[in-house]
Amino acid sequence: MSIEFPQQIEEFVTAAKNPYSYNFFKNLYLWFGILWGLPIPLVTVMLEASFITSSSLFDSFTSAFSSPLQWFFMVHPLLFGTIFGILGTVRHEKDRQLNEKILELNNLTIHDSLTGLKNRRYFVHIFHDECARSLRRKESLSLLFLDIDHFKKINDSHGHYFGDIVLKELAAYLQKQCRPYDTPVRWGGEEFLILLRATDEKTAAQFAERVRKGIESGCSPAITVPLTISIGLAEHMTNDTLEQMTDRADQALYHAKQTGRNKVVCWSTYKEFRDTANGV
Repeated sequence: MSIEFPQQIEEFVTAAKNPYSYNFFKNLYLWFGILWGLPIPLVTVMLEASFITSSSLFDSFTSAFSSPLQWFFMVHPLLFGTIFGILGTVRHEKDRQLNEKILELNNLTIHDSLTGLKNRRYFVHIFHDECARSLRRKESLSLLFLDIDHFKKINDSHGHYFGDIVLKELAAYLQKQCRPYDTPVRWGGEEFLILLRATDEKTAAQFAERVRKGIESGCSPAITVPLTISIGLAEHMTNDTLEQMTDRADQALYHAKQTGRNKVVCWSTYKEFRDTANGV
């Protein structure tokens, strides 16, 4: 208790200096304090009129200010209003701090702490909303699955700190390439997803190839080693689940890795290759 009490005094003094404490239009606590203290001068005037004098109410009111003690009773609404206004500012500030903390925690739960991109948890949450939006608007929806080539070698050769720089710079580059309504996500490790609204497989492949070339040619001066990325691509199908769509994109990505890396592979291309290999 002895530790908290000085802090409470400091909060009260700080609030007393804040104009919000005396703002009749925003601070409802101020009005509450005035109404709380209003009965005291009313009772004082009524007692003055009933027991002390038999004059008019106006005379009783003026007589109530005849001594310093009477003044003390009469200014109670202003006194209470001031105190409650200050307390209202303290409460307002604590609510603001609490809301900031809640917002900060919410951001932490949906953002990757290293890259600042949305995280896997966020993507799982919004996937069905994006599918429903595309269905409602009769728009295509495509998913890119991206994986840095030989990222383990980068970590082993240059250290994990440099590996983190690569991830952050790559994430910033991907964010810049996306439209405001696209969703780039750090899926985990060196893997990223990009959900592209109103984009069919052909257009998504063109976008993916542009991203791949940009990374190959050097997407950031902070990345001082050659960097390439492999991309698998899948277009949303009717009644697709998150697992089905990401699995198709992941299979296309795996095929890109198996056939030389640093390339874009669409699910339809991979499916055609697989069916041919299986004699279908």
